[in-house]
Amino acid sequence: MLELEELNLLKKIIYLYCYRLYMNTTIQIKQSTLEKLKRLKDIQNVSTYDDLLNKLIKIAHDIPDSMFGIDKEELSKFSESDRLEFRE
Repeated sequence: MLELEELNLLKKIIYLYCYRLYMNTTIQIKQSTLEKLKRLKDIQNVSTYDDLLNKLIKIAHDIPDSMFGIDKEELSKFSESDRLEFRE
């Protein structure tokens, strides 16, 4: 029979294994992007990239719609005829 200490150690090992297995995600970014993120992480005084990305997402979501102009909803993509019109 396992001792209490051994059971607790086994629980910790299982927890850490599950955490590593399910909680981490890898994304591919350029080396230059990583360097920018490292600098920004220091500037923003956060300890993890997850905290940094969440902070940046919050900042992006807090940008008021008024900063995008009054025609925000009215704009559409250029069509082929629009492109030809500008060449004439």
